[in-house]
Amino acid sequence: MLADFREKANLKLYNSKEFVQKLFTLLHVVVATSMIGVLVYYYGFPQTDESKSALIQIIEYSFGFYILRFLVRFIYDFNPRDFFRQRWFESLIILALLVEGIAYNVFHTLFITRFFIWLGFDDFTDVSNLFVQLFFVIYIATEIFRKRDFHQWLKIHPGLLFMFSILIIILIGTGLLMLPEMTIARIDMPFTDALFTSASSVSVTGLMTMDVSADFTFKGQLVIMFLIQIGGFNTIAFAALYLLVAKFGIGVKQHDIMEDFVNKDSILSTGNMFTKILAWTLVIEILGFALIFILVDRTNFDSNGDHFFFSLFHAISGFNNAGITTMDGGMMNEMVLGNYGFQIVILVLFFLGGMGMIYLFDLLEFKRIKERIRLPWKRLQFGTKITLYFTLILLIAGAIVFFTFEYSNTMQGESWVSKTITTFFQSMTTRNAGFNTVDIGSLALPTLVFFLFLMFVGAGSGSSGGGIRVSTFAIMFASVISTIRRKPNTELFKRTVSNDLVMKAYSIFIFFIVGNLVGIFGLVITESEAIESGAFSLMDILFEHVSAASTVGLSTGITSELSEAGKYIIIFAMFIGRVGTLTLAYLLGRQVLSKNYKYPSGHTMIG
Repeated sequence: MLADFREKANLKLYNSKEFVQKLFTLLHVVVATSMIGVLVYYYGFPQTDESKSALIQIIEYSFGFYILRFLVRFIYDFNPRDFFRQRWFESLIILALLVEGIAYNVFHTLFITRFFIWLGFDDFTDVSNLFVQLFFVIYIATEIFRKRDFHQWLKIHPGLLFMFSILIIILIGTGLLMLPEMTIARIDMPFTDALFTSASSVSVTGLMTMDVSADFTFKGQLVIMFLIQIGGFNTIAFAALYLLVAKFGIGVKQHDIMEDFVNKDSILSTGNMFTKILAWTLVIEILGFALIFILVDRTNFDSNGDHFFFSLFHAISGFNNAGITTMDGGMMNEMVLGNYGFQIVILVLFFLGGMGMIYLFDLLEFKRIKERIRLPWKRLQFGTKITLYFTLILLIAGAIVFFTFEYSNTMQGESWVSKTITTFFQSMTTRNAGFNTVDIGSLALPTLVFFLFLMFVGAGSGSSGGGIRVSTFAIMFASVISTIRRKPNTELFKRTVSNDLVMKAYSIFIFFIVGNLVGIFGLVITESEAIESGAFSLMDILFEHVSAASTVGLSTGITSELSEAGKYIIIFAMFIGRVGTLTLAYLLGRQVLSKNYKYPSGHTMIG
């Protein structure tokens, strides 16, 4: 009976289906654009009670439109069961919007607000409203990208696509941070500082010309946190997002460039890579949030809401290697300076974040651990070994150098527990995170020089960190050892490294060297007056630029004192550091038409 009714209904609706779908698609574009504009105006500008009420009503109408659109699409779909199965995420959001809409209009409250109040967050009303609206924005975003075959009308180089995605996010962040409600009343945010803050957040660098703790309101800090999170979905996640969700697709000739974004064995093996990365990221961040929430004393905050946001912000900033904090004085704030549990949690977060997701899957995924226990002959993947072992080697080397030269300097008078944690914290943070529990400007010169090396090497490939990457350094190191021993091939962990991979490693190294030299040369020119007056030293300039290009975020304290031109040089360095020098080189380089030839051998003296 039901099947017969459904078949008759489908026949009746068939003729009008195309028109209704086109109509709702057009309305979707209008409503989505209007909704985003209303939210920006609502949160970005001061509001009266009347204007706030009017804007909330517009938002409610938008919710109503999307609920109606969902129901219409369900009615016009010929397979109701498949409809819900294929759109489970959209269905959950629509259900949440429907429930909250009824609760707000009938009971004049939101269930999510009551939930936070039940947990003890009496001041979380505005944030709970934001949560609902944020889910709505996520829904709109998924609607824009879902089942759009962009490949048919837009063919673009993957490296260029990635670069533009980062640039667009930075510009959107800049615009949001310039809104009046993002900073405290006495500050009129200049474009350069807004761009710098946005670029530093998206590139998860951490250098700042503004004081995040003092200059930004809660809304501004919230924007910075979201910029960090988006930027922290690293190169693998961005590639997976565009390839697997937006369905750009890749051609055979694009495989080489895509291997610099993702592991070639994984990019074509599953359509769930982005979902997997997102799930792991959220799980690690939630665990970090819970531990920070427990370890940092509630009495340090005015409310439970502040405590909650502090824990969430630092879990995200820690795992994504951003090095940005909402505390006055950063990690040297008295509230956490002696809280070694908190420091260890942050250390573990940026250690995991600096590994790279592909290697974390291989290292920590339960089924792979179980498989290695069951089959002892199975080992970690080659790339995982390189990243893990060389990360530990660099961590220990940095700790030895730091402890040697800072034992009687920046760590003088501290306990052995404090010195041990500080030593390993600073050794690890220098390669990717940007948090500091000592004054970088007070470090001994040998420590600064070695930190330059650690920043230059950076984090694991495909992670949210920067630098030439650990794998690049490892392959170059193996190549040098093989050359010294006069071996015909580069060998590492009983594997032969292909010549193409060796040449790529040296290319990254050269491009990174040249990029830093050009940037440092530019800073020496723009900051010549400060250098001549003694305000800046050459080491300050070197450290600042290498830190920016490696997206580390440590500074000797000169960032806010840079000239306007100097700030733009650092912005460009952070951007290139996020995109990757080799990606830029691929974009600028010309593809050869044929590789099936070889010139006569040439010989010259070397060394």
